[in-house]
Amino acid sequence: MFLSRSVSSARRLVVASTAMKPPLNGVSEVVSSTRNGRSFASSGMIRKAPLTTPLAAPNNHRPSPKSTLMPEEDTDRCEDPFHSRTASSSVGRTRWLISEASLSNDDRSRVVLLVLNADDEALTRRYEFPAIWLRDNCQCEACFHAGSVSRVLNWEQFDVERVHVAAVQPVDGGHSLEVLWEGAENGAVVHRSVYNVEWMLERSFRQEDSEAYLEEWYRPAPELWGAARFHEVIQEFSYADVLHEDEALRQWIEALIRYGVVMIKNAPLTEHECRRLANRVGFIRKTHYGEEFIVKAKEGTSNVAYLSTPLQMHTDLPYYEYKPGCNLLHCLVQSKDAGGGGANLIADGFYVAERVRREHPDQFRLLSETLVNWTDIGEDEGGKFHSIYRAPVICISRDGQRLERINHSVPQRGSHFCVPIEQVDRWYRAMHRFVRILHEEAVQFRTAPGDILTFSNIRAIHGRTGYRDTVQNTRHLVGAYLDWDEIYSKLRVLKTAANKGPKENVGG
Repeated sequence: MFLSRSVSSARRLVVASTAMKPPLNGVSEVVSSTRNGRSFASSGMIRKAPLTTPLAAPNNHRPSPKSTLMPEEDTDRCEDPFHSRTASSSVGRTRWLISEASLSNDDRSRVVLLVLNADDEALTRRYEFPAIWLRDNCQCEACFHAGSVSRVLNWEQFDVERVHVAAVQPVDGGHSLEVLWEGAENGAVVHRSVYNVEWMLERSFRQEDSEAYLEEWYRPAPELWGAARFHEVIQEFSYADVLHEDEALRQWIEALIRYGVVMIKNAPLTEHECRRLANRVGFIRKTHYGEEFIVKAKEGTSNVAYLSTPLQMHTDLPYYEYKPGCNLLHCLVQSKDAGGGGANLIADGFYVAERVRREHPDQFRLLSETLVNWTDIGEDEGGKFHSIYRAPVICISRDGQRLERINHSVPQRGSHFCVPIEQVDRWYRAMHRFVRILHEEAVQFRTAPGDILTFSNIRAIHGRTGYRDTVQNTRHLVGAYLDWDEIYSKLRVLKTAANKGPKENVGG
């Protein structure tokens, strides 16, 4: 049975005492806190998320203390954070009909629709659509191939300067719009297009509809969190449920998008479960370390992750231009180090970046504009490699606001620093600030055998405390990667299958 926002397997980790407890029946234990951060425990059991727990509405990465940095104070909360305000959602509940269609008096290149609610004719809306866009998206068989959901209009013969509307009118009782197109020379009608009203409203050009569509179907905005809120946002899912139930799979993906870190519990103790989980979504992302990789102490390794010494907090593979988007880390054997060694460290890198942006804007600018050389040199399953990629620590979108990616790895930050010499000292001070805040917002816990820790590699920054590797005390994890393109694609497929998606069979 599934709940409104939490499937039967969707659970939150409960904050436990920070005192050391001996492991019991494979249950994860609390370990010592980080120097400035906090420590939590993975229970080893699936616990139901309380139905009364409010979920903060997603934010848009803007440095607002209310919506981004302090989401716990947000009073504008909704039950379903991914609820869409797009026409595609409203159309599913409301029958809209075209009452009038005309060309705009102000701009004859725009088609104006007045639509009314079939159940309440007093409720009407006005929409405008560019004629050139309508012609480009004609749904007839000559212009659109429904089987591949692809436009086949011949653009080699398409003249954007000669697109003119001869007439528009509602047809099919207001359920569709008919557009007749004039020829270039004599004004005669040369083409006829018909558009379903629901299809048109789903593609509304109104700003609020466009923004809601992008939020629902392109990249849902994450909710950022600091160490104090980790116990509120971390969710747990049953491995069996995610593997066999589409609703559990969908909600795991939504939680991963929203919070950047999710725990999957009770996976079998074999080295193939990351592959099975990846195949449930799409396929494993291969790197020069192979597909699945073993994380345990190795002699003669070319990667510091395969040592038993402390592993500084980092993001994986920043030297890839398109680095793997999601980490899957399956715990098979956990260290029994009485000192709490082998514990996971993790922080929300986007939250850290937003704190830097809010508290130290000049240093944020340095970290988001200065190109850093990220490198990896060595030999592994795929042979020898020598990777280099240049990117800032904080990558932001073209609008200068939305966070897109965090790059941070002390071992993989190259010694070549190709910037003006006057900039070097200032960058190092900014980086020191970033790392200090990172450790303030880091949490520490230790996974149990059967746990698969899943987290965003473009957002979450993770590490590990050191441990004593002996015959009696080992730590054995299996890891794999997924790409975000495949994750988002799977989510859209699941939504569409649940009849929550736009009608893609009549236009992409």
